[in-house]
Amino acid sequence: MFDAGRESSRSAAPSATWHEFYQAALLELDNSKMCQRIFEARHAIFDRAEEILTASPSDERGALNEALRSLRVLEQVTARETPAA
Repeated sequence: MFDAGRESSRSAAPSATWHEFYQAALLELDNSKMCQRIFEARHAIFDRAEEILTASPSDERGALNEALRSLRVLEQVTARETPAA
């Protein structure tokens, strides 16, 4: 399982799946790390979407879309809860 508490990057964890980055964003409790988690998850999802773009339709495509929608909502909630500097 991807360690949500560990500082991560896509290059540092090439074996991590988009699911793991997505879960790390959803489970992050530290608002100062939330933007980075969302960024990593979104890029992992886009990278995977690009990989399957030419493949036949799959359930994963729907899961990718749902994950992106959820990250968008999480980002909006985080932005509202983060005090302006």
